[in-house]
Amino acid sequence: MPTLLTGGLLIDGSGAAPVTNGAILIDGERIRAVGHAREITVPSGTTVIDVAGKTIMPGLIDAHDHMCHTGFDRAARLASPLSLTMMKVADNLRVTLEAGITTVRDAGGLDAGFKLAVEQGLIPGPRLVLGVSIISRTGGIGDPRLPNGADLSGDLPGLPWPVADGVDECRRKVREVVHAGADQVKLASTGGVNSDTLTAIDVAYTYEEVAAIADEARLQGKRSFVHAYGGPGADYAIRAGIDSIEHGAYLCREPEWLDRMAAQGTYLVPTFMVIELHRTKGSPFAQFKAAQMREEHALTMRMALERGIPVAMGTDAGAYGHGHNAVELRLMVEAGMTPMQAIVASTKVAAECCELGDDTGTLAVGKYADLLVVDGNPLNDVAILDQQSRLSLVMKGGKAYVDRLTHVA
Repeated sequence: MPTLLTGGLLIDGSGAAPVTNGAILIDGERIRAVGHAREITVPSGTTVIDVAGKTIMPGLIDAHDHMCHTGFDRAARLASPLSLTMMKVADNLRVTLEAGITTVRDAGGLDAGFKLAVEQGLIPGPRLVLGVSIISRTGGIGDPRLPNGADLSGDLPGLPWPVADGVDECRRKVREVVHAGADQVKLASTGGVNSDTLTAIDVAYTYEEVAAIADEARLQGKRSFVHAYGGPGADYAIRAGIDSIEHGAYLCREPEWLDRMAAQGTYLVPTFMVIELHRTKGSPFAQFKAAQMREEHALTMRMALERGIPVAMGTDAGAYGHGHNAVELRLMVEAGMTPMQAIVASTKVAAECCELGDDTGTLAVGKYADLLVVDGNPLNDVAILDQQSRLSLVMKGGKAYVDRLTHVA
């Protein structure tokens, strides 16, 4: 039978003003009605739940995480039975969903079997948009080999080897990852914060290689997203029409690149959380690089917002643990967003970045009932979204995965 949540503050994820005494009618997987409580006709037999004093809002969407990450110790992972690693990944999915993250774009490392298992109800987890493997040059951030040739990948079965060099290999690699189940194509065009051999602005691919990946992804009907902090590697990605720039901390140095992103509708996924964790908990060289980029990283986001660039929430924080993705909203606010902007970035914009905007991201009639009921008002303190005791309800597709409301039904 249908369920009505009523009497709460309603934030629909679109950026519209919140509705006091809001209500949402859930029928099966979908939303049947949403708005002010007096505007909704309640069918006979509906379960009515009073959520006064709480906030009804869309489930959060992390547009950049790695569900396969179980820490930085690759040697320990290689020494573990594969079945144990797979059970840990399944637990990562459960923990993330129970933290209010109802959709994740996995930015590399997760194979298609986990998406199928979630869809078939075998394990609890967020909706998954897969990048499968991070297409990387030899010696780039996705190359799992040490300089001595030792292979520390420990990847799950079904993942294509990530390394591709040259235009033809890059095109072939796009076809491989799509064949393996990639929903969007991920590449790395610069170094990173946690790499000990490349800086965050070192070039990883030529323009011709990046353009080949972007073009082949389009031919395969897929969007592309790129690990790029700045420098020529970021420029190549923007000029090639890559759909989403991940990290982008140094884009503030080249305002014309941001202007081009705005004109093209290119997304920016800043991932403040992983940079904060690198700065406070990372290796010595990661701490140094993360501290260096902190101010420019925040400035880049503010300049992007001024230009109308769609900014989506993403954490990239899985290697440090799972289930605290909502910290990213606090960090986005500290970098210059309003709480409402951070919520929209984590719902509507992130859904559109993941190509799921027709089905989720906002509370609207006909969309999936992916939603949260939060004890308190996140517009007053967005940090409460990371306090799991305040998550009274976490629902995905009309099914409750956290439910502290049934006693008041």
